[in-house]
Amino acid sequence: LGDEVVGGGSSPSKREDDVAAMDAGGFFAAPQAGTPATSRWVSNSSHAADHAAAGSVESAMQLLNRQIAVSNFEGMKDKFLLSYVGACVSIPGLPGTPSMRMNPERAAGLPLQAFTLPMALASLKQAYAYFRGGKFADAANTFKDILLMVPMIVVESRVEAQQVKELVETAREYITAIRIKGAMGEASDPTRTTELSAYFTHCNMQPAHLLLALRSAMGTAFKHKNFIAAASFARRLLELPEVSSEKMSDLKTKATKVLQKSEQQARNENDLNYDESKSFQIDAKTLTPIYIGEKLLKCSFCGSAFGLESKGRLCDTCGISKVGVETLGLVSMSSYGQS
Repeated sequence: LGDEVVGGGSSPSKREDDVAAMDAGGFFAAPQAGTPATSRWVSNSSHAADHAAAGSVESAMQLLNRQIAVSNFEGMKDKFLLSYVGACVSIPGLPGTPSMRMNPERAAGLPLQAFTLPMALASLKQAYAYFRGGKFADAANTFKDILLMVPMIVVESRVEAQQVKELVETAREYITAIRIKGAMGEASDPTRTTELSAYFTHCNMQPAHLLLALRSAMGTAFKHKNFIAAASFARRLLELPEVSSEKMSDLKTKATKVLQKSEQQARNENDLNYDESKSFQIDAKTLTPIYIGEKLLKCSFCGSAFGLESKGRLCDTCGISKVGVETLGLVSMSSYGQS
């Protein structure tokens, strides 16, 4: 019994057989490498941000071109780079060894995000502050940066996707309003100045900003003796709830006087391309109205309106997408893992 224990049974014989098998042509099979995280991100997602995070810039550009007709990627370079850098971390190793690269994920098979909806909303607040303070150049740059950020934002719910859509619409309206404001400063013709001040009041802005636009338009129209237009702006101004407050009493008194004087004169000095009774959208190229019933084209990304002659040209608002290209539209949610 003692000899059997010391001998180890049949174990030495098995080891000898293994050595003999390797001598006879056997080999050791190393385990196969797994799929890189970046490859999973590309295969799992149809969102450009996830492809950019994986370093697959070409497929990210293809997605944006197909989904929202992006053709000018100059402004997107920084967004691609930040998406890539934000999706990887470098962890120091032992002394004398290289750092280890890791790819943390927001969910299984999807990268961390460099741009988020809260970040865009914070930029929106900053843009509002610039606009309110009269820093229109800074406001325009911030609104444009929001438009460049939006295609790189991934959200997880339809409610958030709707917020992203509204963010694009808000940025579009304010960029158009700022462009009109700039054109007003450059115009010397009373007719064009009055028209632009009128269009300015039809941009979808916050009530406080609309109040400022209406006050400016009322003064411009009255100054140039376009009393029909002045009366219209005065009425709209008086209908705003904010004007009824005590601190707006001076503005209310002024608007009431302008309305009374304009109703007495009841004529426009100039022939204006402006009809308040008809709904219209502002041509983002010419800054003129496209009245309801007239044919128009839209930017595939931001939705700015254009005349038919602008088909295929770069959008004047967002500066990245083509006008009049039929596409799927902005993709804000990753399709991976959704039911």
